[in-house]
Amino acid sequence: MKRRRRERVDRIRIVGDLDPHDAEALQLEIRRLVKRYGRIRELEIETARRKPAGRSA
Repeated sequence: MKRRRRERVDRIRIVGDLDPHDAEALQLEIRRLVKRYGRIRELEIETARRKPAGRSA
């Protein structure tokens, strides 16, 4: 009987001032690399915007 390897979860956080076009280009490039190298089974990308300084929520 084969032993199953534990799932490995790695997170990469990229922080920067990106406009929507640059953020989309970065996501597309990451997805392209994942597909090319094929060792990643699942990819989840989350985006968030920072609140402008000096403004209340």
